Amino acid sequence: MIFLRKFLGFILTTLLIAILLTILFAITEGSSLLAIGVLFTGAFPFVLLIGVPVSFLSDYLTKSLNGKPRNIMALLIHSIFGFLAGLVIVISNLLEGLFIVVATIIAALIFWLVDEILRKKI
Repeated sequence: MIFLRKFLGFILTTLLIAILLTILFAITEGSSLLAIGVLFTGAFPFVLLIGVPVSFLSDYLTKSLNGKPRNIMALLIHSIFGFLAGLVIVISNLLEGLFIVVATIIAALIFWLVDEILRKKI
């Protein structure tokens, strides 16, 4: 059941990130809303290679906790790794700027939120 939750979380998170970024770029740069496919494709490997393992790690590290303490610890784990992933991307000169760090933190928070909602539903 955990693999189904992580898979659904991965797909939903990637889609939500693509939608959010598409709207942001449409507002700030006037780009087309049709860019969602491009942004979905761009977000896909990052969420798969960083977000999913971090989510599994979060589950492992918080398995002995319950309720609010588990939620807070899981949120912190996702946020820290989102921040670190953004820093690595910027430092390795793949992309530039504070925007990337903020985007990876937001993506991590979206993944955490989706995973928490799915945890209660599945």
